[in-house]
Amino acid sequence: MRGLIYGLAAIATLAICASAFAGDLTSIELDPSGKAVAVKKEPGKLMSIPDIGGRPNKGFDYAALYQVPPNRIDIGKGINVMRGHVNARGSIALHEGADEQTYVLYVISGTGTMSLNDKDGKAYGEIAYKPDDVILFQPHTWHAWVNGDAPFEFLGFDMQAKK
Repeated sequence: MRGLIYGLAAIATLAICASAFAGDLTSIELDPSGKAVAVKKEPGKLMSIPDIGGRPNKGFDYAALYQVPPNRIDIGKGINVMRGHVNARGSIALHEGADEQTYVLYVISGTGTMSLNDKDGKAYGEIAYKPDDVILFQPHTWHAWVNGDAPFEFLGFDMQAKK
């Protein structure tokens, strides 16, 4: 009986986590006549990120799902749509936000803390995150993440600057 309970718990856990790795990507595009059409795209796949700059992560998976190219609206070089997953009690190592890019992060699930750090890595602030929070990063923002008791799922939007 105990084996059955553990087996059912494992299946439930996989079913909950599977949503972080599944989904369709549909791009609404204009055909030559200007009519909107739905085009299925192949999204990027989450991959394990064992470290950032030699600093170890714990249970961190990340992927570029899709790059939205520039179009008639002036949006710089485009927008990268990113997806992240951090295991319960996982972490993302101290790292710096990219040069000349603004990054918008939307918390889907999970709670934890993000530290704000100076360029030498010393923490000087902390932000608690929870579902439906939005965090806007300016370029060169040093930070690290420590996740709570549930998986942390997020979407990120990397707004590439005009050159």
